[in-house]
Amino acid sequence: MATKKKKVLTYNGKPIIRCGNRIYYGDLNDKLILVLDITNTKNVNGLETATEVLVQVMDNTGEFGKGQVFRKATRDNLYKALDIGEWWLKDAIKQFNFA
Repeated sequence: MATKKKKVLTYNGKPIIRCGNRIYYGDLNDKLILVLDITNTKNVNGLETATEVLVQVMDNTGEFGKGQVFRKATRDNLYKALDIGEWWLKDAIKQFNFA
């Protein structure tokens, strides 16, 4: 009997996992991940839209989602948050030689 594999949403080849108002980006086996916390939303034409997102590059070697924060900032929408966060994550992995 064949088993179905769940498809995971990806951005630039890395998985994105949402758990409530928290979004994890990056390979969960890596030592660093990107954590996006949606802190504020507004209703636009019946659709909840993020208006404030906390961006954090976080250590992933301890308890999941509770590691040391290396960089953080706030952006006014999800696209801007993911854009800067993805660049920071690549830079941090390269800087700390985790690649």
